[in-house]
Amino acid sequence: MHMGNEVQSIIPEISKSQIDTLNCTLEEKALLDCIRKNPQIKQQEIVEQIGKSIATVKRLTINLESKGIIERKNGKRNGFWEVKV
Repeated sequence: MHMGNEVQSIIPEISKSQIDTLNCTLEEKALLDCIRKNPQIKQQEIVEQIGKSIATVKRLTINLESKGIIERKNGKRNGFWEVKV
């Protein structure tokens, strides 16, 4: 049976956020990778590694903290980041 030139996919279209179990953006994932490699990393070092502004890095860390994915331990100056997932 010939169905013409129409091609149907058996794989339904799935949005990127459905595949991602953490529900994070690519920027947030890049920040998480930096933190996993160096939990004591400073925001300025993250800026240099992911190529985003300091304001973006601050926004991303706040978002990840509010989602419960990361947590700051032992204060701002001598602390470190803990990845919860």
